[in-house]
Amino acid sequence: MKKYLSIILSALAALMPAWISAKSNSTDPYKDYDETRFMDMSLDENILTPAVGKNEHAAIKTYMTRLAQDLAKKNYIVDMTRNDEVVVVTVLSDDIFLPNDTLLSPSAPSRLTPILKLFSDPFMMKMVYSVHTDNTGSAPYNMRLSHERNNSIYDWMLDNINEDLIVIPYEMGDTDPVAANDTRDGRRENRRVEIFMIPGPKMITLARKGQLLK
Repeated sequence: MKKYLSIILSALAALMPAWISAKSNSTDPYKDYDETRFMDMSLDENILTPAVGKNEHAAIKTYMTRLAQDLAKKNYIVDMTRNDEVVVVTVLSDDIFLPNDTLLSPSAPSRLTPILKLFSDPFMMKMVYSVHTDNTGSAPYNMRLSHERNNSIYDWMLDNINEDLIVIPYEMGDTDPVAANDTRDGRRENRRVEIFMIPGPKMITLARKGQLLK
């Protein structure tokens, strides 16, 4: 399902309200860059916001592509979406949680910290992440599992990130599988946390000025 995400987001971009699309022409990318606003958006809306203008696209695409390549070299599962403006890092739940547990495992920080370090400047990127399960349990159980695991991740992040960084979490349960749930490997793939690295106002400003370097 993930392989269709770029197509879906491209279609959504054409249907988004004018106030979101208009941001591509905004002279101030910091305007309306507010956590309370993003908390009211759907996952797809958050991935699309803030928008990047045509003049900034090439520089941001280059920057994010290099970022994705660096993460791939560190053995992360990496994808790109929104016309290569957004990096998606997948962390398997089995790498940061014990089976059916909701507390981060001792090994979790070693997998999450290298990603968090990329958000040291809170205005370079916005973080959106989604917590997924397989479909082994009932739908309510899986949603509750997503909720409790999200709480553990979010609490840990709050102790390890800049307080100005915008972080928007989503709890997905078993609603968005990327593989069949009828095999052990498929279920393992579905138990995951997807972290979306979205261009922030500083990145857009630097790209506009021709100063975005990586």
